This record gives sequence, structure tokens and C-alpha cells, in this order.
Amino acid sequence: MISWRSTYCVAALALAVAVVPSQAQETIKIGAPLALSGKFVSYGAAAKRGVEMAVDIYGGKAANKKIDVLFRDTQSDAQAAVNSFTQLLSEEKVNYLVGPIATPMAMAGLPAWRRTKALWVVPGATTPLLEEEAGKEPMMFHTFPYAYHYHISLAKILRERLGAGKTVAIIYSDDSYGREHLPYAQKYFAQEGFKIVAEELVRAGATDLNPVLAKIRRARPDILLGLVQTTDGITLAKQAFVQRLGVSYLVGTAYPQLKQWQDATAEAQESWLGVTTYIPGLKAKADPNYPKLFPDSDKWIAEFTKRYNREPEFIDVGAYVSTMMLLLAIDKAGGDNKEKVAEELKKLDVQTMIGRGHFAPTGNGTLNQAFSDVVVHQRVKGKDAILFPKEFETSKTVEQATYAK
Repeated sequence: MISWRSTYCVAALALAVAVVPSQAQETIKIGAPLALSGKFVSYGAAAKRGVEMAVDIYGGKAANKKIDVLFRDTQSDAQAAVNSFTQLLSEEKVNYLVGPIATPMAMAGLPAWRRTKALWVVPGATTPLLEEEAGKEPMMFHTFPYAYHYHISLAKILRERLGAGKTVAIIYSDDSYGREHLPYAQKYFAQEGFKIVAEELVRAGATDLNPVLAKIRRARPDILLGLVQTTDGITLAKQAFVQRLGVSYLVGTAYPQLKQWQDATAEAQESWLGVTTYIPGLKAKADPNYPKLFPDSDKWIAEFTKRYNREPEFIDVGAYVSTMMLLLAIDKAGGDNKEKVAEELKKLDVQTMIGRGHFAPTGNGTLNQAFSDVVVHQRVKGKDAILFPKEFETSKTVEQATYAK
């Protein structure tokens, strides 16, 4: 026989459970599928630093709820990326994603994302294929330039500084990166009046580029454009240096800014141009309304360096800014409602360390794009000379390669 005391205790326990908010009510979960191992680990590690720093500086809460970031390792592998997305979206049921950075990982996770359409902040993935597949989705917020933005800026500044009539040779890798960038380089360099005199395909991961470089030498271009990723960019720079390739201007894409590339190429890095969203020496002012969240660049760099004992790279900054904008939108929305958060995110207009943080259509299919402008820089005596945009310019001269003649 059950006593009245037992009945009372059970009822009291049930009432206590009912009035105590659940963990789900108290916590807002943000999924972060990032390459924390494998060949894209430098991207994933940088993004993790940026995300963690943003959450910490924001105070660990938004809309009076604890922010719980669920990091998942994509392992730089397509199937592992699918598993990471599926686990976060279907099992953890997150309403928000930040990442991945590498294009292949983002594309691999796309089908899983489509099933739930969480609010997805993408601080990487340069492929316009993502724009074609998901750009029109109102829950996709892209915070990194697409591949074509690289070549618009590169061709423009080289035309302005070098004048008309210059010739270009292109080396491109046989992976998705090289093949995807090639048509944009062709289009925008041609629009600026350059003549492409050679296009050479190389195998991704090839260790000997000397036969291709010999063909480039015979074509005698004014400019060499290397459409390859970081490891191949190291090989290209080192072997061009050893050969004393007679090309006046050496142009890469994102890799000349990376410490991995700079450390590996040593003196061979001199005079290479690259593109990025952020680079040390870029002097950005603090946002007048949110100076703690988006301080001036020097102050932010000092804080980052204190935390991680290293200078930030572009992915560190991009992931920080992207996450901070998401947290601010969650706060403004007043809770864990992804539709309201998306509306607040679209309204944001802040000054960040990588420029104006505001979402707008690209004109090519993406509804929500921020940070389309890229910085064009050149390695000069172990440092970066900023050539573009004008407000951050530190040099008006494009230096010739030391071994051009």
C-alpha cells in the first residue's frame, strides 16, 4: 500500500522537475564542423581559435543563455564531414553552424544541411558551386569571398599598377581548386586587358614542376599566376626560385599570406603577391557601437597574441568575426529562434577587423554575403606590403621578382 507521504514526495519531485528549466532551455548550441586533423588541419585549428575567442569575449552567453559550441572533427575527409554534419544536425539538433573552412568539407556537408537548414555561417568555402547550390537559401550566410572575388581584385590592381599590354602565364592544379579558379582568372584578367600566353596543368601534390616551369620560361610572360593550394604553392615558389625563372611578377592566391607557406619557402617567398581577407598591418578602426566585440585591429591582435602566443592569420580573424556577428544576432533576437536570428543577422552593419560586416546579395546568386573585398598584398623583405584596397594601402609599387632577369 502506497502511503500519502510517498504520494506527496512523488508529486513534489514531479513539480520540481517541471519548474526547473531543462538544459535545452538554458543552452544554445552552435555546431562547429571543422578539420581538426588531416590536410586541412591548419584551417580548422585557426577557425577553432577564432570561434572560442569570440564566445569567450562575448561572455559565454547570448540572450541570457549559455553558449555551448560543439566542435566536431571532419578529419579533412568527405565522409567524416558528412558524419559530423549529420551528428550535429540530426542528433544534437543544433540550430546554428559555423564552418567548415575548406571547400571540399563544406560541399560534403551540404546534403545533410539541406535536411534541417540550420542557420549556417560559412567563413570559408570559396567555391561558386556552393553559391549555385545554396546561395539562394535564406539560412546560408557566407562570410568569405568566393573564388571570383580573388581575380577581380588581382586583375584590377595589376592593371592599375603595371599598365596595359602585359602577358600572363597560368599554372593550375588538376584538383577542384585549380580547375575552378582557372575560368575566373581567364575572365577577369582578359577584362583588364591582359593577354594569357600559357596555361599549364600540374598534378596536385607533384614534387617536380621543373618541366612545366621550363615551358613557362619559353613563353616569356610578364606575370606568373599560380592557381594551386598551399603545399603545391610551396613547391612552385621554391622551384621557380631555384630555376631563377625569368618572370617579373609572381602571383599566388591565398597561400602567400600563410605562415606555413612563408616558413617553407624562406627567401623564395620574396615578391610573391597574394590575396586575403586580413593581414597583419591592416589598420582597421573599432566599431563605434561595439568596441569591445570589434576593437581596432592592433588591440585585437594584441589580445589574440596574448591568448595564443602567436600572430593571427586570416582564418583566425574571419572565424572570430563571423561567430561574433552570430552571437550578436542571437542576443538581438532574444533567444534560440533561428528565423529571428537570421533576420537580426541580415540587419547587422558593423565595423570589423576585416572591414564592413554587412550581408547583401552578390549579384551572382548568394542572398547573404559579407566581406567580398579582398586585400592584395606582396611579400617584401619578409613583410607584407598592402596594395589594395586603398584605405589600407601601404605601398604603391608592385616589386619585380629578384630573379626576373
